[in-house]
Amino acid sequence: MTGIGPVEPYDPDDAPRPRTPPPPAATDTLGSDSPRLSDRWTALPPRRRRLLALGAAGLTAALATTALLLPSSPDAPALDPWPAQVTHLRYDGPAGPGGTFAFTVRVDRGSAVTISHIQPGTAQLTTHVTPGTPFTTAPGAPRALRVRIGVRGCAALPHALDMTYLDITLHNRRGRQRHSYLFVDRYPHALLDHVHTICRARRAPPGPITPA
Repeated sequence: MTGIGPVEPYDPDDAPRPRTPPPPAATDTLGSDSPRLSDRWTALPPRRRRLLALGAAGLTAALATTALLLPSSPDAPALDPWPAQVTHLRYDGPAGPGGTFAFTVRVDRGSAVTISHIQPGTAQLTTHVTPGTPFTTAPGAPRALRVRIGVRGCAALPHALDMTYLDITLHNRRGRQRHSYLFVDRYPHALLDHVHTICRARRAPPGPITPA
């Protein structure tokens, strides 16, 4: 005989639950139980410690000797100054008749400087230089320079030569420069007198013809 008994309410708390494994035991991650280096060093036999100390000292000495024997990297060579920075031109005065003027070229430091061109500040003047260009001036060995000034045309010359200069091309191991040396005292007056003398002579009327 079969039948159905009375219906009972379902309580989930009475149902069998799966077993949950217990949480792992907490561990301390702030420290370590491995022996410290000082403790391990103390635990070594005295003979072993002496051998290790001698070996470390020998290694340090060998490294120091190797560092001394290695060639040091050479420093980058210092560049020479630009030629216009170390080359000076001094006016010394007239050097005889014919519009010849004396100068001194001096190089302060660095490599020797070669002078390849010397030109007047205006196209209406010409120059003849002694010694002939190019010539070289070494540091600490001044060179005497003679510049004879000629006049190409009087009509286009300015009436006053208050600021006169010479254009000079300079060259050393650093490079090449064209530099203007300006003179504002004795040289302009001497040059002006020379130019006026030449131009007055060119404008002078011819003298009387003497009969034979």
